[in-house]
Amino acid sequence: MISNTQIITYTFILFTCCATVSTAQNTIGGVKKEVSEEEVERQTQFLEAESFRMLSKNDKAIDAYKKFLYNNESYDAAWYGLARCYFETQQYGNALDAIDKAIKINPENKWYMLHKADIYEKNGQITNAADVYDQLVKKNPKTPEFLERLAYLSILSENPKRGLKALDQLEAMTGISEITASKKHLIYVAMGDQTKAANELRRLCEAYPRDLDYKRILAKYYNEISDKTAEKAVWNDILRLNPNDAEAKLGALDQGKNSPANAKLEAMLPLFKDPAVSIDAKIKEISPYLSTLNKNSDQGTINGLLALGNALVTLHKDEPKAWSVAGDLFYLLDRNDEALVHYKKCIDLRPKVFSVWDNALTILTDQKKYTEALPLADKAIDAFPNQPKAYLWYGLTANMLQKPAQAQTALEQAIVMCGNNVALLLEVTDQLGVALTAQNKPDDAIARFDKIMAKGGDKNADILEHYGDALAAKGDRSKALEWWKKAKAIRTSPALEQKISGQ
Repeated sequence: MISNTQIITYTFILFTCCATVSTAQNTIGGVKKEVSEEEVERQTQFLEAESFRMLSKNDKAIDAYKKFLYNNESYDAAWYGLARCYFETQQYGNALDAIDKAIKINPENKWYMLHKADIYEKNGQITNAADVYDQLVKKNPKTPEFLERLAYLSILSENPKRGLKALDQLEAMTGISEITASKKHLIYVAMGDQTKAANELRRLCEAYPRDLDYKRILAKYYNEISDKTAEKAVWNDILRLNPNDAEAKLGALDQGKNSPANAKLEAMLPLFKDPAVSIDAKIKEISPYLSTLNKNSDQGTINGLLALGNALVTLHKDEPKAWSVAGDLFYLLDRNDEALVHYKKCIDLRPKVFSVWDNALTILTDQKKYTEALPLADKAIDAFPNQPKAYLWYGLTANMLQKPAQAQTALEQAIVMCGNNVALLLEVTDQLGVALTAQNKPDDAIARFDKIMAKGGDKNADILEHYGDALAAKGDRSKALEWWKKAKAIRTSPALEQKISGQ
């Protein structure tokens, strides 16, 4: 294969040769012919433009192509080169105009059509790009790549029928494959036709009966559309081929409507104790229960889930995600002391998700264990330096421990990181105002509060109360009373009532 460097070198040699002779001789059909000086100059101009383009000097190349085309409008290769330069400089309108002229001169050149499609696609004109590939397919019906691209662009342009037609043509040529079946499956899913969507995956399984991955995809789709009978049949088919398949064992468990609520959980326990089954497969099975679990859940379900959580931490004791899931179970059941034990163990194992720290700090602050929460928040900042809520936790606990200067430093950092998270911004600003007031800087606190009033601060009871505190710190009790009463209208508390009564 000739490299770009070699091409440039050859071009330069040609350019040099053409520039140093006024005429040249070519032998065509055994007859010697002389090339005129005019033709030499024409070739020189074109090669100069090509050289600039290959060196990525697009502005110079554009000028050179224009100069050449002024007297050579029928030279399609030059229009193509000009279109490529315009494309590289994101002048898509000019690029389309140039490539259209190349196509008009030489409509059979597929490379010109391909470049036109690229221009349309880069400019976000997906339907037009698909139309170009439609033309290419009609001229080159035996080119699989064109059919694949047509199907892809048709789907993007929300023309699923054309996409299906292209995939059918491709399949007729190459036979069923993962590419055709999976894409047709996705089209039918988008169209809401679950029967045909499942049928495409089933056809793939039938074409490759010993490929368990295809069967797994089919089983999971049946799970998505809640066809439990069909799902279980596929899992059992996998077990027939591989009796030790852990994922299939979990999927084939009895899920009948008449089964007790905890029947599947009890059946899952031996598999949760099996080291051959991956922790990720286990967590995938237990995760759906977390969205509905609470302290009022069926006791059989609670016992079954806690048994699975215990199996996780017993067998996978060095995996932070095992302790995280077990902690979540206790947290959702309002058994916070037990949840905290599991979260702390998870944190010791350096988890990659912030939610564990967030839940642990929530428990500690709810229990007013601020002395324990502050160093944990500090560790959270070290572990997640780009997580603004870690700084919020530090600021809140520092405020509760009468360390407002430390709180201010952390909260100022959090303010910068909140971005478009308005809810978090309100919380951070509220605690920053508390820290400033505690340092006898009520005017600074009020200035901070004023910035967020229009963003929802005027409807936040904590902010309204702390605004009143800042006014009181300035000695303006009458105005402070107004803000405290606004806070009380949203939510009251013994502390707020005491401020209003002046006791």
